[in-house]
Amino acid sequence: MTLRKLTLGEVLAGVGGAVLMAALFGPWFDDASGWRSLTVVLALVLISGLLGVTLLLATAFQRSQAYPVAAEVFGFAFAAVTSVVLAIELIVRSRPGWAAWVGLVALLSVAAGSWAAMRADVRR
Repeated sequence: MTLRKLTLGEVLAGVGGAVLMAALFGPWFDDASGWRSLTVVLALVLISGLLGVTLLLATAFQRSQAYPVAAEVFGFAFAAVTSVVLAIELIVRSRPGWAAWVGLVALLSVAAGSWAAMRADVRR
């Protein structure tokens, strides 16, 4: 494990993914947790959160660059699409809770962190 090779983007994506998965236990819509109130969006949220954490762990533990690069690309793609879908869901549905807003910010941090990690790979 080498923590020195972690960039700010990878740390941002990993922390965002962990916060996103933790926020699923808070009130999202109509005082129901994210596990109960999200339908199809739940799968996208889980994949995005797991990809953010995977990016952090793959960069820290893998010697090869293949796994972290794949996590960067898929993490950005899933988090960007899920951010748009969740933003629409926040606009359309009634009474979003605090965890829904925290989840949106965490999704944006996974997308931004994955993008920053991809940009850091280009500069290396």
